[in-house]
Amino acid sequence: MHPSAKVRGWATALSILSYLGFAGLIVLLAVAILFFDLPFEIRDAAGIASDASLSPFHRMSVAAIGAIPMIAMLYVLWHMGQLFGRYAKGETLTAACANHIQNIGTGLLVAAILGIFTRTAQITLASLGNPPGERVVVIGLQGADYGQLLAGGLMLMIGWVMADAVRIADENASFV
Repeated sequence: MHPSAKVRGWATALSILSYLGFAGLIVLLAVAILFFDLPFEIRDAAGIASDASLSPFHRMSVAAIGAIPMIAMLYVLWHMGQLFGRYAKGETLTAACANHIQNIGTGLLVAAILGIFTRTAQITLASLGNPPGERVVVIGLQGADYGQLLAGGLMLMIGWVMADAVRIADENASFV
């Protein structure tokens, strides 16, 4: 089955947006690590006063740890671009498309899990500059973590089901 012109048009636009997001995220991560101050939430959780300053290396280290889940999101954006590119070319029910969907789901799951651990590491590292007795370790889940875990699981399941559908369609085509 060939997708309609509407599907191809949307897929082309979404492919371009995925690759622009990929490139933009790389630039944003570099700028944020090098130049931005730590977010209020991290400073507050680490017990760092709003007027206190961290050394550039300390600040960049905390920011770099926070960027780790974004590596998984780059992986997701890349596979989204690839998947939409295939849709734009008229390729829909294929093993390659199913594989991209599985990779998107895996990337979302990995990003969510990494986010939980890296927030803990960020806050702990940020608080190391505090005096003894004021250093903290915070472990917590945010609502977005739960949603992202479910979304990643959903995409992974859709990819697996699509892979089965492709296999069944190929078997049926061989009988004809």
